[in-house]
Amino acid sequence: MSLLEVMGLSHSYGDKQLYTNASFELYKGEHMGVVGQNGAGKSTLLKILMGEVVPDNGYIKWQSNIKVGILDQYAHIIENYTVFQYLKTAFNDLYDVERKLNDVYMEMASIQNDKLMKKAAYYQDVLEEKDFYNIESNIAKVATGLGITAIGMDKILKELSGGQRAKVILAKLLLEKPDILILDEPTNFLVVYFPRLLIRSLCLFPFLQDLQLS
Repeated sequence: MSLLEVMGLSHSYGDKQLYTNASFELYKGEHMGVVGQNGAGKSTLLKILMGEVVPDNGYIKWQSNIKVGILDQYAHIIENYTVFQYLKTAFNDLYDVERKLNDVYMEMASIQNDKLMKKAAYYQDVLEEKDFYNIESNIAKVATGLGITAIGMDKILKELSGGQRAKVILAKLLLEKPDILILDEPTNFLVVYFPRLLIRSLCLFPFLQDLQLS
């Protein structure tokens, strides 16, 4: 079963026809590149796939429950965060679970019943299954592998160069463990050596826990 199916895609921008009845599929383990001149519609195609642009004709079908991560050349970041704070946002859903667990424990301090115990056990299982208690070590592993620790984990994001910013955004995407990574012109704003590092990290995706780039 394909992760992504595109059928009969047609789209124009003004009086320029970008695609006509285009179809393709993407399967697990495959890599796909979109090449073309400026204005050919590469970024528009990615926006269509992400549901940000509605095509003139055709349909896009993602496999249910698929998790997609995108490295956008214009990605928004929280500029007053440190590098470490930003990377931790990859796990916001787990920190929410931790807060719920702590709320249950506080409630259990005055009330003891099976319902609360089962809820606490459920939240605890979720955290352990998602490796919550190793978040900081996983962040350190990815940051080291991508050369981010050399930049400084306490550095404010707005102080980073374009290439440094791109590495931090990529690190966050890898930590989120998406099923599919979409990269929109990832080398446009990167320093010369970074494309090689990007390729090495993608060769290991999605095997994040074994990430070793040194």
